[in-house]
Amino acid sequence: MRAKQSEILDTIKSKGLTYQQKHHNLANIAERLVDPIELLNYTSEEMEVIENNMICDLNEGYGVYRPRYIVPDYSVFIKEGCKFLDLNPPTDIDELLDGLLILYSNVPSITSFPVFIGELDQLIDPFITNEDEDYIKIKRFLNHIDKTIPDSFCHANIGPKASKAGELILKAVIELQNPTPNMTIKYNKNITNREFAKLAAKACLVASKPSFSNDDYYIKDVGEHGIASCYNALPMAGGAYTLLRLRLGTIAKSCSSKEELINEALPNLTNHMLSMIDKRIKFIVEESNFFETSFLVEEGFIKKDNFTAMPAIVGLAEAVNHVLKLEDKDERFGQSEYGDEIAHEILTAIEKIVNNHEAVYCERTNNRYLFHAQVGASLDNSDKENTPAHRIPVGDEPILPLHLTQSAQFHKYFPSGTGDLFAFDQTYLNNLDAVLDIIEGAFNKGYRYITTYLQNSDLIRVTGYLVKRSEVEKARREEIVLRNTAMLGMGTDDNAHVFSRRTRD
Repeated sequence: MRAKQSEILDTIKSKGLTYQQKHHNLANIAERLVDPIELLNYTSEEMEVIENNMICDLNEGYGVYRPRYIVPDYSVFIKEGCKFLDLNPPTDIDELLDGLLILYSNVPSITSFPVFIGELDQLIDPFITNEDEDYIKIKRFLNHIDKTIPDSFCHANIGPKASKAGELILKAVIELQNPTPNMTIKYNKNITNREFAKLAAKACLVASKPSFSNDDYYIKDVGEHGIASCYNALPMAGGAYTLLRLRLGTIAKSCSSKEELINEALPNLTNHMLSMIDKRIKFIVEESNFFETSFLVEEGFIKKDNFTAMPAIVGLAEAVNHVLKLEDKDERFGQSEYGDEIAHEILTAIEKIVNNHEAVYCERTNNRYLFHAQVGASLDNSDKENTPAHRIPVGDEPILPLHLTQSAQFHKYFPSGTGDLFAFDQTYLNNLDAVLDIIEGAFNKGYRYITTYLQNSDLIRVTGYLVKRSEVEKARREEIVLRNTAMLGMGTDDNAHVFSRRTRD
């Protein structure tokens, strides 16, 4: 949506934002003050579908001057150092960790913070010389990230191979209980040591991270990649220019039949979404001069050819439930075979259009955009009627085996990422093998990504990111909080009741 000048003063006068949060919000307002019809050549029809909330651009802004998600290859620093930052290749763990922290402060994204901070265990492991001393340094490094990158979309990867650095990272994650960085273990049962995986499962329960990604599945679809931001699988040394999403629940409400939804509304709106993505990318590449001025490009941390974009959906459940109601079916998404059939029809219709569209400046992904299951947001009242991605709304969840089976069938549509999450009770800490069996079973059914956490913990996974319940409660009282994701978590919980997910025992 276009910004209004009143937003500037509202932000400046806010009692609920830190200086850094005000700074970021003011920058976003400036990006949205420009007219996208003039700057990006949006059509009046494209503006209309944004203004009626059928397509959401996540308030990215229209004066786009950097890609949304950037996934640097940090191994370049180890091999070559960084000339722009006057950093030599590191010779010990102190120089490595210090250099990475300096790099992070110079990696942009839509959040103004890095959304990918590397395959940490692979970066750190060659520099481990004294386990006890290096553990203290790794823990201090991770705590530094949490306090200076106060945004839980910042994401680290470990695995799939076990390593001493990986073990120390997981030990620190368990001890620190920090929301940032978000973390994923790239898991492959044929490569990942089971004891290492069990330690990751323990950390996932008590600290809500790392999540488990089906590494083999993502390699087949995306190739060499990093898991960034929420759970986005994006090309290594590249990233994603932009992300727009269809609010399927809102779209379905405008339709009087399944046929109208699938044959008319979805083709029209999907094409509008893809057109806007094209225009945003052309501006970034051809006019913003990002790729001509960034040291990340100059020194090989990223390459323009490795970028793609992410057309996405939310609200599949509400769209299906609307159709079921139109057809007088007393059934709900998540526990309806016919509902699943409708869901497949919806996703197949969108997927076909996305896969047939000739993407711009996306050589790495064969000149195609990567379809994405978006976690949701709280930008507008319409977000209350759009459950994240293809997830089953809280309150409608079936028992765990049925839930896993129902959800797994939809992961195939989303090469750039989708994921499901489950709240477990305390007893699972005593049976980590059972947790791994559930994860492997989900992967065998077709899951790309899965995570869990203990329902009674303060640190909780909202959708694709983490918050502390205690910080969310501060945000509800309009108190200052360090991380802006606490405010996002509050909005998502208000809309989707994510803090009340069914506890699995």
